Amino acid sequence: QSVPYGVSQIKAPALHSQGFTGSNVKVAVIDSGIDSSHPDLKVAGGASMVPSETNPFQDNNSHGTHVAGTVAALNNSVGVLGVAPSASLYAVKVLGADGSGQYSWIINGIEWAIANNMDVINMSLGGPSGSAALKAAVDKAVSSGIVVVAAAGNEGTSGGSSTVGYPGKYPSVIAVGAVNSSNQRASFSSVGSELDVMAPGVSIQSTLPGNKYGAYNGTSMASPHVAGAAALILSKHPNWTNTQVRSSLENTTTKLGDAFYYGKGLINVQAAAQ
Repeated sequence: QSVPYGVSQIKAPALHSQGFTGSNVKVAVIDSGIDSSHPDLKVAGGASMVPSETNPFQDNNSHGTHVAGTVAALNNSVGVLGVAPSASLYAVKVLGADGSGQYSWIINGIEWAIANNMDVINMSLGGPSGSAALKAAVDKAVSSGIVVVAAAGNEGTSGGSSTVGYPGKYPSVIAVGAVNSSNQRASFSSVGSELDVMAPGVSIQSTLPGNKYGAYNGTSMASPHVAGAAALILSKHPNWTNTQVRSSLENTTTKLGDAFYYGKGLINVQAAAQ
């Protein structure tokens, strides 16, 4: 078993050594499904909102399985280690084999997460335009106590304009940008005042369908580091509210540069969970 650099970069192993690994924390991976047969993943449940792909435990794209491994790949003898290896993973399929999905499917996925008492939602997805219904769904999730984390987007810079996508752009959502192993912002990472924090998102090793592993790039890879970090914090502080979890993450970052490009900086889960 290897420890991907991103897991170490956010200081997750320090929590693991204290005995906090995400136990009893439910994380919904709202994505393309999760290959539940992967030996390095344990999937506790889920649902599919994609009409043509009814099985959430099959991932016809690979994106969701990769994201899930960063959150919670098992601490066993094989593969990689996730940020929160004991967290309960839920596969909420809202993206089809082509990696895209309708806003209505995503909203249904968020509603499922609320109804099924998820503690954390990861949405490694985004689009250029907002939707009143999507905003209402994420706001409802947050008001119901869920930590909602999303990828900031892979649109890079555009003059002085924000390139953060939705739902990450909504204030209730923690929007995550990507840095490399040297804490430099990835050139593709979206920028803007709505950017909240950074996490590793370049050459991230994780699980792939069919008992495989591979390295992906994207803010999609950064977001699950933060979702996993939230799970670690909640396993140490089960009575903390989602507001406390978010504040702890945002107030203990390592500052990296201008907030437009780096948000509050790199998360440090060891400091956040003190």
